[in-house]
Parts: sequence; C-alpha cells; structure tokens
Amino acid sequence: MVSKSLNIGIIGAGIGGLALAIALKQKGQRVTIFEKSKFFQNIGSGLQISPNGMKVLRELGLEQTVEKLALKTESILLKNGFNGKTVGKIPLGLNAKQRFSANFFQIHRADLIEVLVAELKRLKIKLRMDTIARVKKSLSISRKPIVIHEKKESEFDVIIGADGIHSLTRLKCFNAKKPKFLRQVAYRGTVPIIDVPSLFLEPSVQIFLGPGMHVVCYPLPNRSLVNFIFCKEQASWLSDGWSIPGKKQEVINLFQKFEPLKSTMEKLSVIHKWGLFGYENMDNWVSGRIVLMGDACHPMLPYLSQGANQALEDALSLSHYLSSQLTGTCEDRLRLYFLNRANRVSRVQTASMRNAWAYHLRNPVGRPLAHLGLKTITHNAPNFLLSRFDWLYGYENNFGL
Repeated sequence: MVSKSLNIGIIGAGIGGLALAIALKQKGQRVTIFEKSKFFQNIGSGLQISPNGMKVLRELGLEQTVEKLALKTESILLKNGFNGKTVGKIPLGLNAKQRFSANFFQIHRADLIEVLVAELKRLKIKLRMDTIARVKKSLSISRKPIVIHEKKESEFDVIIGADGIHSLTRLKCFNAKKPKFLRQVAYRGTVPIIDVPSLFLEPSVQIFLGPGMHVVCYPLPNRSLVNFIFCKEQASWLSDGWSIPGKKQEVINLFQKFEPLKSTMEKLSVIHKWGLFGYENMDNWVSGRIVLMGDACHPMLPYLSQGANQALEDALSLSHYLSSQLTGTCEDRLRLYFLNRANRVSRVQTASMRNAWAYHLRNPVGRPLAHLGLKTITHNAPNFLLSRFDWLYGYENNFGL
C-alpha cells in the first residue's frame, strides 16, 4: 500500500515541475523542488496555452488568474510568407470555447511562471533555488531514491525528473542516450508593440509559410510586445549547447523573401537561437520510484505549441496517481501514470512532426495547390481544420476509468 502522504522531490522548476508541485500539495502531499537557477529570470518569449492546458490550470484554481495576464486567441491565420496573403483561417474564440469548454490564450512565459510561483509560495511549498541536485537509486531496504544536493543527501518516497530536454535524471537513472538534433532551428525574439505594423496586433496567431521555413507571431499585450519565432530546417547543429545568442542580421538574411516581415525584423531584440532536439521514444519513464515528465521524457517539435500544455497534462496525471485512493506500491502507481500518458504524447509528437512537413512544403507546384486547398476549406468548411484536432484540444483525462 502507498501511504496517504508521500514525501516527493521534484528536480526542475519549469512549468511542468511547478504545476506538479502545486497539484501534489493541493492533494496533501509533501513536496520539495530543486532548481539549479539562482532565480526565475524575466527571460524567454511567448507561449500558447490551448484548451487542454487551460483545463489543467482550471483544476489548479489558476485559470482566471492566467486569463487576466493573457490574450485570448481569436483565430489562427495561415499566410503565404512571401506576400502575406491569407491562405487559411481557423476560427477560435467563442467557437473554441463552445467546442472544447476552454479558450486558447497567448501569454509571456515569465507571466505564467510568476502565477505558478505565487501559488507555490501561497501553499508554502519548499523551493530550493541555486541548487544542483543529482538523483541516485537507493540500495537500502526501503528502496527510496535519494537526491544529492549541497553535499547532503535527502531521501524521498518518489523523485520526479522535470529537468527538461537535457535531463540529468534521465541520463543518470535510465541509462538513456543524449537527445539528437531534429534538423530544425528556431530564432525567438520580440518587438515592442509600438514598433510593429497594425497587422501584427490582432488577437491571432499568424503563421507565415515558406519552403523549408515558417514564422509564427502573436501579440503579448501584458508585456507590450509582439512575439516572433522564426523556424527553418538546418542540416546540423555545431554548438555545444542547445540555445545560443542569435544575430538579427542572420534572421534578416535567412528570411529576406518574407516581404511582410522585412521592416519588423529590423526591430528585433534579444534573439535566441534554439536547436530543436528530441529522443528516440522511451518504452518507460519509470525506474523504481524515479519518474520523468515533460521534456525530460517526451520533447516535441513546437509546431503544435504543445510542449507546455503536455507538461501541464503530465502534472495532473502524475498527481492523480500519486494521491488517489488506489491500492498498490509507488512503483505500481508510477507505471499507471506512464500507461495513461505514453500513447497520447506519442500522438502529439507525430502530429507536430506532420505540421513541420506541412508548413515547409518546398515543391513549387505543390505549395500553391496546398494553399488553394486551404482557401477552399476555409471558405466551405471553416471548422474542418480545427475539428481534425478535437482529440487534442478536447481532451479530458479520465485516468483510465
């Protein structure tokens, strides 16, 4: 049997780790988070929270707080990157609310982190910043895993690796390989709202499509910024890290044929260049009483904007199995979490890869035909494109019941 109150350690204070800590604490568990950064930096860019993610925040009691800092997404506009003409439109807004029982939102990553940290403090959850923590399996009869931190060892009933794409927990405890480069890079930057043309200010996600590349942009009014993500295919990644400072001129040169974006690219500031990495699918995220979540076990291309949303789903699922009145050991419950989540995230990963292909069509004949098809669908069946993702956005986790 699992005790009603567990002592749980979480490695990593990203969106997934913070949401998990809150969910566990709300269910009566004891939680400690270890984060290697000294403080939560006001960096990063925007992210999209889709209805499946908003419903997790609703469960945590944070939906309304997040909505006050975010912008409701009214539509997704698919555009020809060369001339800016709209080739497809996916209506969201009230349509999404009625279809999925929640809205789509755009928010700065720092704003979402601030909401989660504020709730963390309200619940008096232990948070150890500036702490490099390593996990090891225990050889004791209790089989409880250990976190090594600040020359000390702390034993926990369960340890969760929420430490991202370059997870040390994954490397050390699962005998796993390092992530591989997926031949995609993203340049992320922002432009002050006062410096962009009005077309970038509407409450929509705009996706400018081109051969082997695309650009995503949307406003973040709470920060008076417009968020831009420039994505392209690239054969190799030579840097030792997965994120390096980007150069504005490099973005301008690569996307020089995207006429609607030319003047705005000149205004870009604080550009980061990200190599997009992934793993070969793992057949298990559980090793004894150690378990992985989020990018530590299922990173995905950002072309469905599901990284943060799937981490939120993980948090709700994992907190359920560790806290509900189920029989069995901790290991049994962690295994149920894996079985609950694995097929779904695999499907999301596949759909994200498919979007990469669809956005980056290179064939000079196929691209115009595809755009014509999008126009026809938008005109004759405006909800068709969104309906293809009912399985994603309308998701309600019944935890296998």
